[in-house]
Amino acid sequence: MKPAEVLQIMAQYEASARNDYALGSPRADQLLTLIQFNVFRALVDNTSVLGFTMDWLDEDSISPWCADVPESQIRFCATSLRPSSLQREISHHPWIDLFPIPQMRDNLLRRYEDEDFDEMALCNDLVDFYDVSNDETGLIVWTNPWDSSGWEVSETFLRKWHWVVAGCDDLFQSTNYWRGIRGEEPLVFGT
Repeated sequence: MKPAEVLQIMAQYEASARNDYALGSPRADQLLTLIQFNVFRALVDNTSVLGFTMDWLDEDSISPWCADVPESQIRFCATSLRPSSLQREISHHPWIDLFPIPQMRDNLLRRYEDEDFDEMALCNDLVDFYDVSNDETGLIVWTNPWDSSGWEVSETFLRKWHWVVAGCDDLFQSTNYWRGIRGEEPLVFGT
């Protein structure tokens, strides 16, 4: 699917959700889709924050961080989105660069290099808002997408993809903060 088509689908979905909300009839079955839509939208927003293009949607794209990027460009990035040394060393697809959790990006890169996970399954669990086939979400974004304190990991995602978030102390802290606001027990993060 081309970037323009994806953006059109996003706009249509967002208009439909807003219309349902305005009519006072939000559908409960839209909640999961809306959560995943918000994660996808957060990645699109982070694309702009980084100065990337929507070419990251092309499956053959390579991260701009793998090229010799001037330090001045990196300094203007939100701190949470600045590339780690692994991002600059390992050739990878740019979708990894869009998460504001450096340890998560590095965890993904370590496995990405060896093609040691099902990238499509992970993508579906994170952002497949227009064809949701699972009944749980992966991540939730509550605030500005470049602010890692606004991200939360679900219990289901933690069980299935624990290695993706291993060592992500800021994500664990923010997850339990948001769970606490809802009166839920904190998640226990293992290795």
